[in-house]
Amino acid sequence: MNQRELRTVVADTSALVSLAVPHTVSEYDTETAPDPFQYLLTTCHVSVPPTVVSELRDLTQYRDVHGAAASTLLTAGDHYTVDDPYERPETPDSRPTFGLDDGETDGIVLGNARDVDGFLTDEFGGTNFALVHAALDGPRIVPTPRLLREYARTDHLTTDEARTLITTIGSHRSWENSPYVAQLVARLE
Repeated sequence: MNQRELRTVVADTSALVSLAVPHTVSEYDTETAPDPFQYLLTTCHVSVPPTVVSELRDLTQYRDVHGAAASTLLTAGDHYTVDDPYERPETPDSRPTFGLDDGETDGIVLGNARDVDGFLTDEFGGTNFALVHAALDGPRIVPTPRLLREYARTDHLTTDEARTLITTIGSHRSWENSPYVAQLVARLE
């Protein structure tokens, strides 16, 4: 992430849910261990499009870790900005077709319009990573596991704490078999 610290980000639903997972699982205590969601909200100005809030509301119907994480995120709504990208004069009047879901697409449009430092996403495998990367005009793509590694690199987390968070979150977000995540963890050494 080019040594520049993230000060402004637009986040998609999946990235926010991943960062909130530690709040919802018994094997991790955010009271005594680092809380990546709280750290993001206190070090960055975080914006989301209304579609992300809608997707979070939809997720709360599930009685699992993802639904609990979505509830946590909605409760923290005073700590991030909801901004409709299509109400800005410099954006298209309607949603473009990037081949991504609505939350990601609206987040990319918002990130490009607001000239933020990064677009926080869980897209790091398959063709969606390339689609997100191609659609971003200015912000850099910041996959959630990479954000955690960067927190270790910049001494906001120890390498052990970053590894624990990646493992904890990853076991609930299907990161365990990802070559991308494995490479990031290996580079924590």
